[in-house]
Amino acid sequence: MNKRKWLAGLSSVAMAATLVGCSGGNSGTSAANTLTVGIYQELNGVFSPMYYESAYDGDVINLVYQALLKYDVNDELQPDLATEMPEVSADGLTYTFKLKEGVKFSDGTPLTSSDVKYTFTVMADPSYTGRMSNVVSNVVGYEEYHNGDAEELVGVETPDDYTVVIKTKSAQIDALNNFGTMGICSDEQFDYVKGDTTEIESNTDQPIGSGPYVLKTYDKATGASLTRSETFEAEEGQYSVENIIIKKTDTSTEYDELANGNVDLLPNMMEQNKVGPASLNENLTFNHYTRAGVGYLAFNTVEGPTADVAVRQALSYATDRQSFVDSFYAYDEASDEVKDIPLGYVPQAYWNPVSNTMGDYVTGEKEIAGLTTYEYDLEKAKQVLDQAGWVVGADGIREKDGQKLTIKFAATEENSVLETLIPMITKSWKEIGVELKQTTVDFNTLLSMIADDSQLSDWNAFFLATGYTGVADTDANINYGVTADGKPDPNNYARINDATLNDALNKAYNTADAAVSEENYLIAMERSSELVPYLPLYGNEYFDLYNVRVKGLETSPVHTWSQAMDKVTLE
Repeated sequence: MNKRKWLAGLSSVAMAATLVGCSGGNSGTSAANTLTVGIYQELNGVFSPMYYESAYDGDVINLVYQALLKYDVNDELQPDLATEMPEVSADGLTYTFKLKEGVKFSDGTPLTSSDVKYTFTVMADPSYTGRMSNVVSNVVGYEEYHNGDAEELVGVETPDDYTVVIKTKSAQIDALNNFGTMGICSDEQFDYVKGDTTEIESNTDQPIGSGPYVLKTYDKATGASLTRSETFEAEEGQYSVENIIIKKTDTSTEYDELANGNVDLLPNMMEQNKVGPASLNENLTFNHYTRAGVGYLAFNTVEGPTADVAVRQALSYATDRQSFVDSFYAYDEASDEVKDIPLGYVPQAYWNPVSNTMGDYVTGEKEIAGLTTYEYDLEKAKQVLDQAGWVVGADGIREKDGQKLTIKFAATEENSVLETLIPMITKSWKEIGVELKQTTVDFNTLLSMIADDSQLSDWNAFFLATGYTGVADTDANINYGVTADGKPDPNNYARINDATLNDALNKAYNTADAAVSEENYLIAMERSSELVPYLPLYGNEYFDLYNVRVKGLETSPVHTWSQAMDKVTLE
């Protein structure tokens, strides 16, 4: 269950300076061999595979770290640090990985099996506060290490420097992706002792990985710069780009920067007023693919009026998602080729749209009879609130038991989606007797707010977009599920905790039988639609827009630009 929460943000003064090239790669000036990538959100500076939340930080992690396995452009798992795909025992409980020899971290220390064990052990630590504990919670010995006196995570064995054996308590449908795609950290960077991860948490802006690039500079307001790692041994012809600049751009001017050559690549674009003009510009080209994610509204299910499921259902009925999609994704101008590519759609569920088994239900290509899809219906919304006892007051705003039906909506700055969405729902929600009060914060402040239980009273709803880094369904377990101690998973921002939903999710996850898994995920999808902790707002096609001087960029739903640098060259 590998979710790098793509919700779906640098240098110091050195950013603008010419970067010093490393060994390897193409010859030429450093400026000529520098790829500048524009992003519209600030980096948060959490460049640790064990702790990051933002997809933009995730791009730095992809460039700096390696995992045992990685997805290729066909969205299939391939060996990365592993020499080959792992050996899996007949009962599906034991995974044996053989590591490549000679791999080094960027500080020159060798990467061995002890680094893999260290990475898994930190995520099992009782003081660990990140959101990746799901990666290790099924490993033998997790409970004893996390909650007991055990001094070792015994389910991760290292019989020699280049062999890792992971033993699990039960078979799980997505175990290979779960273990295999976790970035591996150096056990020599910090002095880790059980019960104290403070030093690791407080230095996440100092990544040391074994990947092809190293972080040179970082500034929250402007971006980051990376350069080729001197310790990374690339295969002939791979990773020829020496330097990468990740530049914070403004949404209103980022296309102009691309067209003028100040930026080489704008990844993950969906705005028609950028995709369309780019398709007509002879100096630009693009890749496109189904986005492995959706934009969504999340509702606070434990505090405030949205703790009432009737309110969540009514707000969902009162959100005209199809009109939003029709408005936001309508081309003003575009090439004939691009006009034939549908930009957006209304998802039927908050789920992974590129899942091998459930994706067609998300996109609407398949239907589930019991799924509540919340087509726009103001009268239905009013009826739901009436039946739940929310009475319209003299000012037109409903109330119940002395509580006004006022929704505290947490919004992010410079968000083109919200520029279209907020006026729409302010109007339609008011028509059913709901007052919307908007608070605007920066992207990283929002991530901190929604993750912090002490700030639950500060919001009732927010908008974000999530991306998935795999093609399985098990991200649903962390979006909707609970941890081993029965508390909402750190990725479960809505804090939904429902016994029926949890049971279906657990049955779907804790099996090696694909048919049993799908059957129970269908039950979970139906139940989650009834509870509606999340309302999927839109799904879309993603476009990576880039200068024609960029060659060899091959991207796909779970093989993003930062994972596709191996074949990129610059003319």
